[in-house]
Amino acid sequence: MLLTIIIPVYNVQDYLKKCIDSLFIQDLNTNEYEVIAVNDGSTDNSLNTLKKIQENYNSLKIITQNNQGLSVARNTGMKHATGDYLLFVDADDYILENSLRKTLIIAQQNQLDILEFAASGVTEEGREVYVSQNSSNGKVMTGEQYLSNIKYMSSACNKLYNRVFLNNHEFRFMPNVYIEDIEFNTRVVFKASRIQATDKIVAHFLQRDGSITRTKNLAKTKKMIYDIHKVLTSINTFNESVITPNSTLYIPVKKTTCSLITTMLLRVLKDIDDYTIKRDIFDMLKKQELYPLPYKTGDQLKDKFRVLVNQNILFSIICKFYCFKNKLYGSA
Repeated sequence: MLLTIIIPVYNVQDYLKKCIDSLFIQDLNTNEYEVIAVNDGSTDNSLNTLKKIQENYNSLKIITQNNQGLSVARNTGMKHATGDYLLFVDADDYILENSLRKTLIIAQQNQLDILEFAASGVTEEGREVYVSQNSSNGKVMTGEQYLSNIKYMSSACNKLYNRVFLNNHEFRFMPNVYIEDIEFNTRVVFKASRIQATDKIVAHFLQRDGSITRTKNLAKTKKMIYDIHKVLTSINTFNESVITPNSTLYIPVKKTTCSLITTMLLRVLKDIDDYTIKRDIFDMLKKQELYPLPYKTGDQLKDKFRVLVNQNILFSIICKFYCFKNKLYGSA
């Protein structure tokens, strides 16, 4: 078995057919790969939709579990996978026709732990809104070299992962958090001995209003804020304990941590109507010696925001104003 494709499924009945159909119009024989759909306690018609699709694709495997979140669904798929390489596909995304064999050949011939491929974000109407595209120009790198030279996409869905490599290091996704991909990939990429990037576009990522990064649900927004803090804490701990200050990666990963902090604090500023959340976040950052933000992120807009954030009194006043506005009118 060359490849296992893992799809977490939760209340995505309207997207499943396009996603799964795209996985079976590939230049691979059906006995060379498997597709595992992990139904994570869907409450809509997703499970019945999967069963109907399965009638056309015998190699589609369906696993059903109680709702535990995307991370655990992926981990469940990994537990049952048998392919040499793993590909994670979100249920509202899709893979371009006949794009997997060439991608697999690159990974196999170079005995890669990870192969990053290009992906584009598209609207539901098919309009392209961004392209994430890297190339190592055919060069195989160590994880440390890769992190130092390639501004890679944090998504787990634009990479092939060697299953034995992941299992040998016992890599799994952090459960019960949003934005789990960046935490996973920080650890996984660093440990890779052989990693490469190809600029071949393989996947389209659907950009839809219902996704968690675009939600206007206050409870989900609060969870997102605290989950970002959990993730940046894990990355910072990994940086201090595993990467260590002697590594050339120590400062770049610190900058990644600061970038996450600015993202988190921007959500605090714009989307929260409870000022105690701001105080709580700042107290935790100070205890971790992550505030004031010590490093520039390399992103011009984030670094301008960082200057504001580091002026605690001014930022506090602005937060109070936004909290008042959000209580009256709701977040933007």
